[in-house]
Amino acid sequence: MRGRQGREFAVTQKPSTATYALLGLLGVQSWTGYELARQAHRSLRYIWPTSEAHLYREQKRLVRLGWATATSESVGRRPRKRYAITDEGRAALEQWAVSEPQPPWFEVEGIVRVFFGDQASVQSLEASMRATSRLARERLDDMLDFVDDYLETGGPFPERLHVVSIAVEVITELLGTLDIFFGSTADEVAEWNTTKGRGLDGDTRNRLERVRARHPRSTTPREASQ
Repeated sequence: MRGRQGREFAVTQKPSTATYALLGLLGVQSWTGYELARQAHRSLRYIWPTSEAHLYREQKRLVRLGWATATSESVGRRPRKRYAITDEGRAALEQWAVSEPQPPWFEVEGIVRVFFGDQASVQSLEASMRATSRLARERLDDMLDFVDDYLETGGPFPERLHVVSIAVEVITELLGTLDIFFGSTADEVAEWNTTKGRGLDGDTRNRLERVRARHPRSTTPREASQ
């Protein structure tokens, strides 16, 4: 009865990207709950950040879905659960791999602050942009530590470096772009007299024309909502 109720609950809860991320880690090897959460944080915090509590909930969801098993083991006096992927889980991972990914989206507070920058002072907008540049650079430096480790030791899973390196490359490119863009654009903003009422002035028009020139349209125009 409990198993059926668990399956019914699972049906109503659509697996998330975090669900499949943990499933992917289980596809590499079995992990304890703690190890799985820690590895997810280490591997995915720059591309799919998820709270620790959510990661533990997702572990339980994998079991409810029948995609993983959880067996109890003891280390000293402390019990723990070890998770392993099932055949159903591998099939689900294969189905996910051939499905279309979600559209890309960004969660960068510095961009949100720029979007509402006309409600801030020139000084606070500039400071926010410089902080975003600095923080992006700090994260890029963290990623470069991983790169150095991969080159020196191969990392914990050297056999996976051919795919991991692709993810590392795109992450570092995005972080590098944020660092350079926000730093240089903060220099422009520092020269403003005000953040208000500029509208479609010469600088704004030039910026939008650069956007148009850099990125030729690949689809038919859509009505702007901003």
